[in-house]
Amino acid sequence: MAEIPTSKSIQEGAAKIDDDDERPCKISRTSSFIANLPGDCLNLIFKCLETKVDRNSFGLTCHDWLRIQSNNHDTLWYYNKYNEYDPGFYKGKYPKTSPENLAKITVRLLFRFQHLKRLSLRGLPVITDFVHPKSPPFGSKVERLFLDRCSVYSDMQLSFIFSWFPRLTFITLDSTNITDKGLEALAKCCSSLETVHLPRCCSITDSGLGSLIRNCRELRILDIDYCNSITGTGFMGCARTLTHLYASVCKLTPEGINAVVSGGGLRYLYLRMISRGDDVVEVEEECTINTEAVITISIGCPLLKELSLPNCEEVELEGWEAIGQNCKELEHLHVMGCQKLCDKGLLAISDGCNKLSELYVDKDKHSCSVFALELFELRNPRVMYLWP
Repeated sequence: MAEIPTSKSIQEGAAKIDDDDERPCKISRTSSFIANLPGDCLNLIFKCLETKVDRNSFGLTCHDWLRIQSNNHDTLWYYNKYNEYDPGFYKGKYPKTSPENLAKITVRLLFRFQHLKRLSLRGLPVITDFVHPKSPPFGSKVERLFLDRCSVYSDMQLSFIFSWFPRLTFITLDSTNITDKGLEALAKCCSSLETVHLPRCCSITDSGLGSLIRNCRELRILDIDYCNSITGTGFMGCARTLTHLYASVCKLTPEGINAVVSGGGLRYLYLRMISRGDDVVEVEEECTINTEAVITISIGCPLLKELSLPNCEEVELEGWEAIGQNCKELEHLHVMGCQKLCDKGLLAISDGCNKLSELYVDKDKHSCSVFALELFELRNPRVMYLWP
């Protein structure tokens, strides 16, 4: 039978508890143990935190924990709640702080977060005035940089920025004032670039484009939409790695088209033309993607998977036949607004492009008969899409 505790044993047990209470607090020893954990353990703990509040509070503990938090911060993205199309967007309309202070804060964050991989300076005031050549290095691990609509930067300032990020693989410079000099600096500072977006950069020409093509031999995706000073000759000798090209509303010449396909690796090509009612941009001498151009493209790009030719009104039967004959890998074809897409041309595409899964045509801007469209749809169910 179990021994029943007497009042004396209970009193002795209580005294033992009282003695334990006089000992140093166990919580303090545990707290000290956590603070002395090696960096790898603290790093693992930080990555296990699920909420933003916990991650933001982590660095308030001590300097070591703040360092762990800073090292795990890989994205710096400023969001301006004001409409970027507002004329006052770059005239001091920044919430709660002046543009100068905002620029200073951004620079301090760049020095603090030494492991950033993605950075957006879109909508921010000029920060180059607050970074000196003798400043500590930063940005060496940034891979993706967003400079959309940063028209406040000059070529010299942009070149300074490019020198901070030697490991860039992605950059977007939509609607900036970059010229050939700035593009040359980009190509020399960031030779590992794989994706470059330059839409509406109207000051660049084939000279600057050539520098980019020659120096960035890993370039895969290039967007030069609405760069209406480019004829295409800068593409001569481009690497086979170039697989995606957006070149809508450029002044591509026959020589330029030959240069564009010289690499032989294009798989996605977008060559939208301005329709007669389109007033998005003004182009004095618009290029013509005609039959000869399409024949050149079909022969030079046998690996094409997607070809976009909206509003290319000068492509006739021989061009459509060339696509059917040469583009055996084609899966997506956009021909909205191609007024000379005829019955025989549609049949040539149907017969030749056996892998086609999407054909976009509009309802009335072509010369195909209703019978030809219905026949194509019968032969290729779920492939044709009428636009709009």
